[in-house]
Amino acid sequence: MLTLFKEFTVVLTKFSGQSDFKKNLLVLMGGTAIAQLIPIIASPVLSRIFTPIEFGFFANFMAISAFITVYVSGKYELALILPKEDKDAINILSLSLLLAAANTVLLVLFFYIFSTFIADMLNVNNISNVIWLIPISSFISVLYLIFNEWCIRKKSYFTLSKNKISNTAGITGVSMAAGFSNISTGLIIGQVFGQLLSMIMAFYRVISADKGLLKYISASKMKYFMKKHGDFPKFNIAGQLLNTFSGQLPILVMSSKFGPDIVGYFAMTDRVLGMPLTYLGNSFRDVFKKSASDDYKEKGNCMEIYKKTTFTLIKIAIIPFIVLFITAPFIFSLVFGSNWETSGDFARILCLLYLISFISMPTSWLFVIAEKQKLDFLWQFIFFGLTTVSILIGYFFDDITIFLVSFCASRCVAYLIQIYFTYTLAKGKGFYVA
Repeated sequence: MLTLFKEFTVVLTKFSGQSDFKKNLLVLMGGTAIAQLIPIIASPVLSRIFTPIEFGFFANFMAISAFITVYVSGKYELALILPKEDKDAINILSLSLLLAAANTVLLVLFFYIFSTFIADMLNVNNISNVIWLIPISSFISVLYLIFNEWCIRKKSYFTLSKNKISNTAGITGVSMAAGFSNISTGLIIGQVFGQLLSMIMAFYRVISADKGLLKYISASKMKYFMKKHGDFPKFNIAGQLLNTFSGQLPILVMSSKFGPDIVGYFAMTDRVLGMPLTYLGNSFRDVFKKSASDDYKEKGNCMEIYKKTTFTLIKIAIIPFIVLFITAPFIFSLVFGSNWETSGDFARILCLLYLISFISMPTSWLFVIAEKQKLDFLWQFIFFGLTTVSILIGYFFDDITIFLVSFCASRCVAYLIQIYFTYTLAKGKGFYVA
């Protein structure tokens, strides 16, 4: 698969001219396409191995894991792109790894001791025996983020693409093996151990390429950068916790209000639409943030790359989403089985949300590039507030359709506000936030 990807990107880059942006984007898109092709091919099989309820329990597991992923590293990995010298950046990488490892050890002990209590409190008793894996899953996710940020700093886009392919291949392969072995928590086992396999390979790729930098790691340097980039844990963690809470709140509320089967249908919709769009959007983001960062430093704005990225995303997405709105229930029923038609109904309701979030995702990195963490936190607060109001509306009417329509509308408004913020930042105009 990786050999096929290498040949694929060599052919594509011949047609990309001399633009580094185009070449890097094609490499990442090629890797993303192959990475997403794996779970897409496997989804019709997984949807017949695991029930909607089992997908619902998996969604709850991932929702809790997402909260932990936000803060265990202090979000210092976001600063990896900022230092001019690699010998400084390697200390930020080491700081992120050290904080993540220390926090994970404590969290594993906590989740292991209180696993039954946590499962009862969250109404996920069926997965109480694997609750302790939640912080481990979060730790591996953080490793993935750290290594990817390092690859972006080094412009190692081919390695970054291989990491994506290894990650989805590992998760999908172990999930299928667990499913065929009749393990009810197979999706969770697949997520954790599939990620672990891919991270071992990613760690090897990074270390083998940059092991000469290890001699520059020092406690004093890590302490210096912890203080220098203190705004990242101060504002990014708070903002990302709000964002994650906003993202996972619908799952937790749906689980308690409508049951795990409804969560399973929602999870399948997000698996088919949300995950591929996130990977594709992140490919644009990974190229955008390096180019935009360079332009911002040199020219004081990055409007050219902002417009190019945004219009490219619109052209890519608009027709597929129109087709999706018309045919979603039929496609889901045909591909995943008749018992998943409800997921297609959900996809039709939410397709506008996925479209706007996809367009806004890559350029959201401007909050970091312009060092506007306070503005990012303000937007996260708006995002959280709109999400909470929409969920309360859906909860009050006790109707899943009203719940999803209200949720979709609020999120669309939030992402349009984000686009306005980032557009203004791209022009080199700042916002004052006290």
